[in-house]
Amino acid sequence: MYLELVNSYKTTRKYGEDIKPRLPVSETQITEAEERLGISFPPELRAILLEMDGDCNFLLALEEIIEYNEAMPSEWWFAGAKPLFIATDGSGGLYGYAVKDGGAENSKLVFWDHETGEISDCEGASSDSLYELIKQFYDVSFSEFLDGVRP
Repeated sequence: MYLELVNSYKTTRKYGEDIKPRLPVSETQITEAEERLGISFPPELRAILLEMDGDCNFLLALEEIIEYNEAMPSEWWFAGAKPLFIATDGSGGLYGYAVKDGGAENSKLVFWDHETGEISDCEGASSDSLYELIKQFYDVSFSEFLDGVRP
């Protein structure tokens, strides 16, 4: 489902050649990443990673998810407010799931603005579904996309 969606944009977007889905990861690799980060991944993220390991454009690969999340110093975040980063806006901002009680919330997507350091809820269709966030990212121009998800 996710791979089919992303592949459809490869042929219909001006810069579609930049979209390069990677081979999927295994359940074991996902479990190891969860243990390393101390966060349970939501079912939607697990499903995407089992279909493709990022798309070299918007969605981060599993190893990048680990790297981005380990690289963010814990003192940057309020207690319990650090998200699980899973995608990039291409200019330094990151998308992720809100994390509560050691688990990423499947229906709570947030945006971290690297310029202000603020975390805000994604708005509209992208707020509760990574599938919808992917569609929104690729369906509109980059500036329109950012205007739609940033407060």
